[in-house]
Amino acid sequence: MTFTLINARLSPFGRKIAIALIEKALDYTVIYDVPWGESTITAEYSPLEQLPILIASDGETVYDSTFILEWLETRFPQPPLLPVDANARLEAKKRQMLGERVMEIAQSLIFETLRPEPSQPWIDRQTRKILGGLAELERIYAAEGHADRDTLDLGDIVIFTSLDVFEFAAEQRLSPPIDALVWRDRYPGLTRRFMDFESRPSFMQTKPQLMDVDLAATVA
Repeated sequence: MTFTLINARLSPFGRKIAIALIEKALDYTVIYDVPWGESTITAEYSPLEQLPILIASDGETVYDSTFILEWLETRFPQPPLLPVDANARLEAKKRQMLGERVMEIAQSLIFETLRPEPSQPWIDRQTRKILGGLAELERIYAAEGHADRDTLDLGDIVIFTSLDVFEFAAEQRLSPPIDALVWRDRYPGLTRRFMDFESRPSFMQTKPQLMDVDLAATVA
């Protein structure tokens, strides 16, 4: 079976799907789309009109990045990207959840800071959430056992695609500078684990790319 991944060039949500496909040695091609563009095809395949979307060669269409990962792990369990042991699986799913929520909150924080009249109390609250999530992830990754773990799982994939896009967006000036999203070296456990994975072929082949987007105009 082969796949078509409809994705946005900058999206960490689509990148985690691409990494999972590569890790599972599943063949796929990518169509890059801009959901808010006039020529978008996103609505043809997802009632939510959101990316990413995964289309199998048998015609089945799967959407929502969290569900796509679950679908892939269920349909193509080898090689596994979640542990078999129940406790270890729940721990990996917890890290996956934290990575997803931190990414979503960071995205909303960026949009809020770009509004003509941003709400400082709202910004402060979202900032606390991000700092709390990163601190919890640092606690987990700095714990004994994680430092020596040589396997990659969905928790790792989700967390490190999120952290990577924070840096990319800042370097490319796609978002305003947000101190809470600066993580490298502030969180040594996370930094060490990211460095373990960033040269992995699946990560190298799916690096974030620039796309034609004006975030300030989007929220103006």
